[in-house]
Amino acid sequence: MSSRLIVYAIIGSILGYLILPPVIVVAVLVLVRPGGVAALDELLCPRVQEMMLAALRKDAGGAGSITMTDALRDFISEHPDFRFGAFDPRTGKALSGSSPEMAEAFEGVGRLKLSRSPIQIIVDKAARKGESFVLDSQVGEVVVATGGAQYRWRDFMRLPFYTATLPGAMFFLPNWVAMCLIALFVVRRGLAPMRAAAAKIATIDVNSLKEGVDPDEAPSEMRPFVEAVNKAFERVREGVERQRRFSANSAHELRTPITILRARLGKMEEGPLKAEIERDVLRVQTVVEQMLLLAQIRERGPIAPQRIDLHDIVLSVAADYVPIAIGDDRDIQLEAPSRHVIALGLRWSVESIVANLIANAVRAEPRGGAVVVRVLPDCVIEVVDHGSGVAEADRCRIFEPFWRKDETTPGTGLGLSIVRELVELQGGELGVVETPGGGATFRLRLPAASAESEPAATGAVQPSLDQRCERSA
Repeated sequence: MSSRLIVYAIIGSILGYLILPPVIVVAVLVLVRPGGVAALDELLCPRVQEMMLAALRKDAGGAGSITMTDALRDFISEHPDFRFGAFDPRTGKALSGSSPEMAEAFEGVGRLKLSRSPIQIIVDKAARKGESFVLDSQVGEVVVATGGAQYRWRDFMRLPFYTATLPGAMFFLPNWVAMCLIALFVVRRGLAPMRAAAAKIATIDVNSLKEGVDPDEAPSEMRPFVEAVNKAFERVREGVERQRRFSANSAHELRTPITILRARLGKMEEGPLKAEIERDVLRVQTVVEQMLLLAQIRERGPIAPQRIDLHDIVLSVAADYVPIAIGDDRDIQLEAPSRHVIALGLRWSVESIVANLIANAVRAEPRGGAVVVRVLPDCVIEVVDHGSGVAEADRCRIFEPFWRKDETTPGTGLGLSIVRELVELQGGELGVVETPGGGATFRLRLPAASAESEPAATGAVQPSLDQRCERSA
């Protein structure tokens, strides 16, 4: 925008330089000089002088003459009453090519002055004004007399070529440069609030729609735009809130039928069918619990994280999934340091995240293989499978809601999306890399607990969040 405005300023200056002088000249002639509009005939003088100078040439005998050039012929077609003549100032004789009317009326140097002066001629029994002037041409100094040319408004378009000159343009060049620099400064200074508002808007996401942009920080011309953007954010926020309430209510309502279904499954006879149904129900229950937990965190705002032991959490979750993995002809291997790894987070949420990652890894692991779950000292949890892996182009897309590799992939595509949001709400990071030899390794990193953090709350405080989740059912 700054560049466009500067270009417009330059173009406007050039047009003003070319058009303004002719306009002023025309206005002065019409309003000040006697004769009114008829005074505009004087504007043809520069063109006539240039045209006559080009027409004065030497003939085969070396004598001066007026040659009918294309410019002169065109001018005569535009001005039929135009008459012209050139005279030797020493003898007063008219040069060949002069109009008969001019030669007859003014032949004889005594009747023409050796300076610019008005004259009058008779063309078709009508008086026509003209002028005489001296030209220093290639045939020497001659006195030229012209008359009968009448100004037409189409001649106005030719005036800039005679009123605008190179020296004049060079005189105005510093002014143009200064004006462009001033325009650049003013435009950049004026658009600074817009750039600041754009930077603020770029940082707003679905979780910070309430922030908006402060209209008081914007100039008065931009306030309607800023207020419209804030109203748009408010409408989007209301729509997001409705969706979140719907998701939370749906998750809450689904817990009861899932609990009943699990109770009925407990009465079924043991067998492969029962095991498969239990795994599917557990998968659905995990997604529902995660949706409910996510809704609670959003509704109540940020919950202060507690010190949690990642070793204990991973060991507990992995132990729960070992029977399921063995039933599918797979195994789970736990690799953890001998000492405890203390991180900051919400225990129930981290348990849900790890459970989802282990369940996905067990499904991806080939039969007879083993899923590896690692707890690293820098508060990192890795869940490793040796399946088909995740293509590099899909490593960001797998965390999008409802994304699945293909239609044959089981599940709804919600699990990893919810997991990543839970991780981000706790200040953590979740990513996926390729397992050496093939497969996918999901890496979860949580904030480490500092020595100044509150005493460990792994047993006494943390269950309060779980109890709140249970009471909401």
